[in-house]
Amino acid sequence: MKSFLALLCIFVIVGCSPKKADDLTREEVIEEIYAMEQAFNDLLAKEGRAVAFAHFAAEDGSISRGGRLITGKDSIHAYYARSTTQILTLTWKPTFVDVSDDLSMAYTWGPTFFKGIRENGEQFENTGTFHSIWKRQADGSWRYVYD
Repeated sequence: MKSFLALLCIFVIVGCSPKKADDLTREEVIEEIYAMEQAFNDLLAKEGRAVAFAHFAAEDGSISRGGRLITGKDSIHAYYARSTTQILTLTWKPTFVDVSDDLSMAYTWGPTFFKGIRENGEQFENTGTFHSIWKRQADGSWRYVYD
């Protein structure tokens, strides 16, 4: 009986363990990316742009803002921390996700909505389209390499 219970426990533990990246299907990876985009959007709403954009960036990730490329987590954090534009709302949701054949890279795009106050007190609203490129990291997490 003890052997049976031990074997049952092993099956339960193995069955409940998260899948390794190598074990995922294309559809599961696409779902991971949708979930990652949502987590990114949620963290931004909770903690602000500097924290969210730095957190989800790869170490050498880049963002293109105002005609310049900002590269590296620390530089991305500093860029948003220095911003004088107060964002009241920034939301996005991917309407398209695709992944590479080896499931190590992904790209997304979809609509964005911004609402904020510029340094001069002027309120603004803007809509657009975002594009992001994601790469699976050595630890299995997803981080954007370009946004």
